[in-house]
Amino acid sequence: MAGPAAAAVAMVLAVLVSASGAAHASAAYELRLANTSAIPFHLLDNPFKGGRALLADPKEQWEEWERIGRYSQIANPQMPDKHSSTGQVAIHSVLLPQSYKILVFGRNLPLSGPKSKPEPGVGGNVSTVYDVKTGTYVVTPNYETLFCAGHTIASDGMVVAAGGDMGVIGGKNRYNFMKEGRDVVRLFDRKTLKWTTLPGVKLSEYRWYPTQVVLPDDRVIIVSGFLDDPGRPTGKPAPSIDIFDYKTKRITVRKSRYDLGKKFFTNITPGYQLYPTVLLLPWTDPDAPDDHFLLMYTCRTGQIVRLTKDNQFLPLWNFPGLEPQGMCAAFSAMGSSVLMPFRPERDYEVEFAMFGGGTQGKGLDCKGICNEPASKYIFRMKLPTVKQALAGEWPKYWAFTGAKQYEEMPWPRVFADAVLLPNGKILVCNGAQRGVPGGTIDGGSTAKQGAYTALLYDPDKPAGKRITTLATSKIHRRGSAAGRLGNAKSECVDNCKEGGLAPAGQEYRAELLQLPYAFVDRPVITSVSKENVKYGEKITIGYKHGKAVTAATITPPSANTHSTNMMQRVIFLKTSGVTPDSITVELPSLKSRVANPGYYMLWILEGDVPAKEARWIKLG
Repeated sequence: MAGPAAAAVAMVLAVLVSASGAAHASAAYELRLANTSAIPFHLLDNPFKGGRALLADPKEQWEEWERIGRYSQIANPQMPDKHSSTGQVAIHSVLLPQSYKILVFGRNLPLSGPKSKPEPGVGGNVSTVYDVKTGTYVVTPNYETLFCAGHTIASDGMVVAAGGDMGVIGGKNRYNFMKEGRDVVRLFDRKTLKWTTLPGVKLSEYRWYPTQVVLPDDRVIIVSGFLDDPGRPTGKPAPSIDIFDYKTKRITVRKSRYDLGKKFFTNITPGYQLYPTVLLLPWTDPDAPDDHFLLMYTCRTGQIVRLTKDNQFLPLWNFPGLEPQGMCAAFSAMGSSVLMPFRPERDYEVEFAMFGGGTQGKGLDCKGICNEPASKYIFRMKLPTVKQALAGEWPKYWAFTGAKQYEEMPWPRVFADAVLLPNGKILVCNGAQRGVPGGTIDGGSTAKQGAYTALLYDPDKPAGKRITTLATSKIHRRGSAAGRLGNAKSECVDNCKEGGLAPAGQEYRAELLQLPYAFVDRPVITSVSKENVKYGEKITIGYKHGKAVTAATITPPSANTHSTNMMQRVIFLKTSGVTPDSITVELPSLKSRVANPGYYMLWILEGDVPAKEARWIKLG
């Protein structure tokens, strides 16, 4: 055989040999990919399967993941078509201690409008528990409306959820099976997977979108919310605070009003109303050791507030204003906020940061703001020590980047989620690039143009070098519930489409975002000398890794909704006795107030690379 025919045969053989080699290479990389996550590989997207795999260079694909990470939907084998589903629209999510399970709840679906399409078995319930390791969910009934409640985790792992939504509504949205939820306190038991509404325990007033924060003694501060349905002309904020004592199961402080001052009524947020940022600071006044200090922020205004022993809330200081004008930062479904990682070598200094936000304005008719760009700004401020604060030495400005008191992200983002990672970096994901939060059950979203690409923010790098672009999701997520898992991040939420007022839809899909460190060699924790640990106690962690580990951190389980995470922080630990297969760590002291009693994920790190999986410990 000679000439063109021989050349054609040679080309076919070359293609077959190349395809065979690619298949072998893909199989090897497929095995490597299966080892990057604790989630069974058959539940995740397999980029090396199918005809397209022959056209891809697996080495180049892997190198890209090492740079930007990858998104993958998590299949649900209970669904006839194996589509990903958490069972409920994950407006709220709480990571249950000692598990890979997430408590998920949202708005009741069957009678919420003609576009509602509940998932199998969910019916009139508004709560499920989603098991990330199996991709499946179980229904956990609750009939005191949970939508827009606050939620935190007590020291024993019980979920406390206060406030919520109204029950029966007239017209097409009439929920005959739902009860009033705005003034109740509920508990969710992670062991029985059951809700209990506490009989006779009522909040001082209705709270729709309240924020919760837990004190070291398991008292829960419940802040603000709306008194009435914001869809009614009577809707108004509840400028008050209740304190629920988890140990005695009763409200110990009712309707403690706080005086914000006139300047707090100069924008759209009259007081701390819809999911305000409320963060517990690790401060102790030596002359009043039973007092606590809170950072409270909403939209463009905030304060440091002292909670006294006799339950008075006393404002100490007002944050300076923001540049530019007309933008809301940390606020319900606007921008997200974090306390930077706490480090013992820095005496647990406090630094506050806010990511993204939206245009100041309101109204479901948009009034011209649905097409306005969201905020691309990052605001940071290092707070004084408690000694400096008590002496009146407060900062006058937000941190400068050049001549500006902010940094800029590559693109704007409203409905942002900022997730603290175990290595101290911050993942910024989800949201939209235009518009503001808002919408109705049957449509009318006021946020558009999805912010699909995640960002990684390194707070310790110089300004201008802190942001890295990560992988891009195919799902537009807003109002979402994002949280940190054992080795990655999962989020699941309702969908939003382009247009004027976007139509509604239910988004049940769960995604795993594997960060770049998932694709390199990571330490594996083999043992922990003690799982129930006292403050200041030392424990030894055994591990396997090619290099010695360099650091360790603890992180509490997250409780997130509407860009507001009510449990989030990262605490670096003192380390000693590092060997090729073990490291000794020291838990924070009780006096430091940097960590409440309760459950934490324990991590070890080699540089910026955390362990493949965390181990749960209980501090107290």
